[in-house]
Amino acid sequence: MIGKGKAIAHGGNAIDYALREGKLDKIVGRNMIENDTPASILREFEMVNQHNYRCKNKYMRYEIGISPQDIDKLKPGDMIKIARMFANKMGLQNHQWIACTHKDTGKPHIHLIANRIGVDGKVFDTTFVSNRSAKIAEEISREMGLTIAKDVQKQKEHQEAHTDPARQQTKEKLQQIAYYELFKNTSLEGFLYGLEKEGVGIEPAKNKQGKTYGIRFTYEGQTFKASEIGREFGFRSLAGNFSSSLEENRPQRLQQNYNQDESNQQSYSGVSSSIASLLADLFTPNRHNPEEDNTLKHKKKKPKKRYYGRQF
Repeated sequence: MIGKGKAIAHGGNAIDYALREGKLDKIVGRNMIENDTPASILREFEMVNQHNYRCKNKYMRYEIGISPQDIDKLKPGDMIKIARMFANKMGLQNHQWIACTHKDTGKPHIHLIANRIGVDGKVFDTTFVSNRSAKIAEEISREMGLTIAKDVQKQKEHQEAHTDPARQQTKEKLQQIAYYELFKNTSLEGFLYGLEKEGVGIEPAKNKQGKTYGIRFTYEGQTFKASEIGREFGFRSLAGNFSSSLEENRPQRLQQNYNQDESNQQSYSGVSSSIASLLADLFTPNRHNPEEDNTLKHKKKKPKKRYYGRQF
């Protein structure tokens, strides 16, 4: 079981989505709510929170996911029990809420929408609400003997590390090559070219808009994300490690160097184009720069001049 939680401003949209026809399975719990239609439920919420003008996010949205392997374990009424236990452990006794299950995804889950403003006028504290939701879901899983999301993740990581020894061995060999070339070369061109000479394929990973967001390495028939080999080989990390060489050496120079030796051009014709393409993306002046963003974020704004009295 896994739990998520978030404070939101548009309660009407959340209620409408939770109770939408085609998605809704059944309502499994409610607290101080009489109606069943989204519009009527929203009005009940607003009757309580309308007088709080300072709170921007007046609603809470929770999602409780059940592991597919626990479907056969659930008894009739268990979803109602889970919704009630979750709300009580979260501290929603004085808050209106309604919970329902969905049937559209094939994976059982509960949507719980709550009024952040309690009937006593107090605002629900949302500090670390997502972490609290996950922790409460874990507690309920232990109490009911259901699968814990944390245990599933650990099992998955263990399986990935041991199910394919050949892939793990290839990864370790690739790591040795990559780190050797990283410390050996002072330029990004040299680093990438060194990898290619060792039989490592380099491929930019692009999104639907054609923009490069990462790098993939192929070695001995296995493909890895560059960051999987090491944090130093991520797209942005490489740009930072070789930032000086990027400014001094354009991708066009790399292409010219390859063209100087005709035999090398024939052997690495595909290589030069892939490296040049990758360097072009890394060299783009408009690429994201986290340090620049951080500088702009802390840059003080100039105070506006204020004028008092009549101005002529």
